This record gives sequence, structure tokens and C-alpha cells, in this order.
Amino acid sequence: MSTDLVRSYLRDIGRVPLLSHEQEITLGRQVQELVALEELEQELEMRAGGAKPDHEQLAKAAQLTPQQLKKRLRSGQRAKERMVAANLRLVVSV
Repeated sequence: MSTDLVRSYLRDIGRVPLLSHEQEITLGRQVQELVALEELEQELEMRAGGAKPDHEQLAKAAQLTPQQLKKRLRSGQRAKERMVAANLRLVVSV
């Protein structure tokens, strides 16, 4: 049974397309922005004595509207997931 699961996983990951150079750059920038926003959130939390900032506070500190913040967090997370999947595909193909 575990062989079937591994075979199924390898087949599924093989369907994920490898990234072009341009895609790597674009996705990498989105992930970097996500990391920067996460670091800013941690910094605000430390300054507030452990209280996690709300969405509006984080947006203000990032000089974004709440809608822009939400969009950038979402696109950064999707970019991260896409890069992980493509890199898993690369590892499997090697």
C-alpha cells in the first residue's frame, strides 16, 4: 500500500510544471514581500509586549490599505506554495 501512495505522490508531483526563470523571479519577489510583512508583524508584536497586531495596524505599519495588505499576503502565500511544489518536482526529477 505505501508503494502505491509513493507512486501516486510521484505521479501527482510530476504534473506540476517547472518554473521559468521569469516565474522564479516574480514568485521570489512575492515571497520576499510576504517574509517582510511577517517580520513586520513579529516586530509589532514584540513592541506591543506580545499582543498580535490586528490587520489594520499591520496595514498601517506597512503603509498599505487593508485591502492591499490582504492581497499581498494572499499572493505571497500562493507564490510560496507554487515555489515549494515546483521545487519538489525538481527534486523528484533529479
